[in-house]
Order: sequence, then C-alpha cells, then structure tokens
Amino acid sequence: MIRSFRYASFALIVLVLISCSPNIGQKMVFLPPIVNVDTTIQKYNIQMDFMKHHFSGILMVRKIADKEIRIISSTYFGLSLFDLSLQGDSLKVNSCIEPMRKKKIVSLLEADFTSIFLPQNTFKVKKKREDFEKRTKGCGFSKSIIELSGFTGQQAECISIRHPWIRIEIKLDKLNESTEMNVTD
Repeated sequence: MIRSFRYASFALIVLVLISCSPNIGQKMVFLPPIVNVDTTIQKYNIQMDFMKHHFSGILMVRKIADKEIRIISSTYFGLSLFDLSLQGDSLKVNSCIEPMRKKKIVSLLEADFTSIFLPQNTFKVKKKREDFEKRTKGCGFSKSIIELSGFTGQQAECISIRHPWIRIEIKLDKLNESTEMNVTD
C-alpha cells in the first residue's frame, strides 16, 4: 500500500513539473529557409569559433545544377577551410581542413547548413520581432540556437549559430556589392 502511494505521488509530481514546462505549449512550425540560394554567388563573412580554434574568412554559396547547393569557405589569405555540397538532406565533403574533419563536426556542419539553406520544421521560434528572431532546436549536447538580425525583406543579414554545450559558434554577415572591395588598376 505504501509502495503504491509512493509511485502515485511520484507520478503526480512528474505530471505537475511537466505541465509547468514552458516548452510544452510551443508548436514547431514549418519555417522557410533562412537564406534563399539561387544561381548567383552569395558571399558572407564567416567567423567560426571551435573550442580553442578560431577561423575567419569568406563563405560563398551558390545553387548549381541538379538542385545542389555548393558551400565554400576560405580564409582571407586563400586557405580553403571547407568545400561542401548540399544535395537534398545529405552533405558531401569535397575537402576540409584537419581540425574540422572529424565525423561529429562534419555532421554538426551538415545540420547547421541544412537548417540555414533548406526549409525546416524542427525549430521552435523563441523570440520574434521585426529586426530579430531567435530559433532553437534540440536539447543538451545537440541543442542549437540560431539568431537572425538585420532583415532586408525576408532575408537576414546577420546569422549566428551557437551550440552552447560543445562551444561551437558560427557567425555569418552578408556581404553586399557596396561593401565588397573593388580593386582597379
């Protein structure tokens, strides 16, 4: 009798805690891609903080034949960080530097880039204003937070992706034609 009372009271406490959770009432909605990729090259400043490593450079994105999205990143001095092909929901690594070549890091990059360049229904919108939006996905080690700001129309000019538990952060700032450096003779 006492044992069944303990189980019933434990179940009641769990039910009360779950019902008070703020995430229960939030719905996951179908979200369009953060960046609409077309056949013209889109350029971004990229900063990646991966534990104690810091990389910065340029990210170039372009849609090529067969609905394939090509994602290339290099440093400002020309060292190629990675060259990825996103086709459907799968990511193909064409080349990648050594600290990022680990299977878990590549799968994390795959999840991040598919969430930016493809429509998603697994994110929850936490905050949304005219000039700012915060999306979350997962929990624990797989938790990712995407913050969008500086909107021009439907496109975000600044994108920040954080994985707080594993200390990875990716920041993208869109380069416009007026901000690019033009070198002439």
